[in-house]
Amino acid sequence: MREVYLAIINVFKERNYFLAFVLIAMVFFALFIFIPVFTIPGNDLGFQLSIYSQKDYVLMFLLAALVGLNLALQVYIFRKQREERRLTQSTGQLAVSGISGVFGAVVGTAACASCLAFFFGLIGLGAGSVIFVLNNQIYFFVGAIILLLISLYFTARKVNGVCESCHIDKAKT
Repeated sequence: MREVYLAIINVFKERNYFLAFVLIAMVFFALFIFIPVFTIPGNDLGFQLSIYSQKDYVLMFLLAALVGLNLALQVYIFRKQREERRLTQSTGQLAVSGISGVFGAVVGTAACASCLAFFFGLIGLGAGSVIFVLNNQIYFFVGAIILLLISLYFTARKVNGVCESCHIDKAKT
């Protein structure tokens, strides 16, 4: 976790990245709330807010914060590598890391049966899958958080220059 801490300190020295983190985290938190409001017929904001427990809010905030942090670090890396003209060699790595972070956030929708039904319907899974996930939702939350932490760790290694094949030249930052 020291790698992550050092990367956060390094990136947030520039105020724009901290603001990006806050904005992205707020957007993802809002998405966790508004996706079911807009996708479920007859649902409204008041009802949706009333069905979440305190635990759900904490988990949604944690997931949103981890996604925001992960994406802010990804933007930092992308910009620094673009400045160094090294973008082509690690664009795939950035995409995979970013997608894994977003996937972790999507897995975090396990708090809402309607959200799960919507997402599982998109990929062709039935009601039995939704029931299974809801019965084991704590494992899915923990899994989503672990995915985000792993993604954050490897992103932090890239920011800190620990990974020799993908580090950012510290002399230019």
